[in-house]
Amino acid sequence: MNAVRELLGLASVAVLTSCALFQTDAERGRHVADKWCSECHRIAPDQPSGMRAGHVLPPSIAAPSFMDVAAKPSVTVESLDHFLREVHLPMPTYRLRDDERAEVIAYILSLRPHQS
Repeated sequence: MNAVRELLGLASVAVLTSCALFQTDAERGRHVADKWCSECHRIAPDQPSGMRAGHVLPPSIAAPSFMDVAAKPSVTVESLDHFLREVHLPMPTYRLRDDERAEVIAYILSLRPHQS
């Protein structure tokens, strides 16, 4: 019986750790953006303001929402990649890994309004 419990425990761990493997780049990008960007930017339509939950003070500047950025016709993978590699004060200088940057870009572009 202990062997069955141990096997079920190992199977549960395997399922939980593999869940991240099945996320899309955009889904992983949402998590990165929530961690690094939501302090100032409104990163999702369901986020009530441009600040992370529990943050008391408003952002020091009016940072554009990710939806506004995504809606600009001039925004491309290349333009976002270039922007995220450069320093833009007063934006903090976060150094995202290449995969994180690609995931955030995929997430931003996933917010584009759908054309009917």
